[in-house]
Amino acid sequence: MPSLLSQRGAAMAEFTVVAIPLLLTGLGAFETGRWLLTRQAVGYALFEAARAGTAAHADPAAMAQAFERALSPALGTPALASPGDQSAAARARMAGWARHHGLPMARIEQLSPTAASFQDFPAGRAAGPRELDYDYQRLHHDTVYFSRYRGGIGPRSGQTLFDANTLVLRLTYLHAPYLPGMRALLRSLANASETDDYVRRARAAGLLVIRREIAMPMQSAAREHGRNRDILAP
Repeated sequence: MPSLLSQRGAAMAEFTVVAIPLLLTGLGAFETGRWLLTRQAVGYALFEAARAGTAAHADPAAMAQAFERALSPALGTPALASPGDQSAAARARMAGWARHHGLPMARIEQLSPTAASFQDFPAGRAAGPRELDYDYQRLHHDTVYFSRYRGGIGPRSGQTLFDANTLVLRLTYLHAPYLPGMRALLRSLANASETDDYVRRARAAGLLVIRREIAMPMQSAAREHGRNRDILAP
């Protein structure tokens, strides 16, 4: 007849066999939940950035501030009265994250309009930064650009007037898993042939890359700014 000590040992072994998979499953579910919440939060922040950009002549500063302000609850920043203060607090949290991980938390690229868009569809302003032809787009497309360019497609931008007046943003956001084992797994899956240096370095550091893209029609005439490509640059 087995002794009490051997029975306890067998029970402990059985518990370990059952508990370890359950623990790993629970931790995996926790990380998956964090990733889903983060993905939803950054998607909303990108939407707010695009909405601000369409109303503010595609101003990079307005888009960056709107993104930071919308992302601030997910970063755990305290509720502040001023939107500017809220944005500054989020920016400080993101800077702290970047110092800890050695990489900026986010990058936002403006894919449209581009510099070529302003060359193909200028508004013809006498002074100041170039603006896109924004008013009466259907009329101008049919009566001006359709005859000037084949199919109304600009030769430099490869866009129509409607495409040029659509703000397109692409977000690359870095998410740090809590579990050390998860980061080791991500490092092992890193692709050394990745051409995007920012993404390659992030994956080599064991960070999860979240990519989102949004397109939104302009609600004001886009102006050409000094940083037309990068809203938040790494």
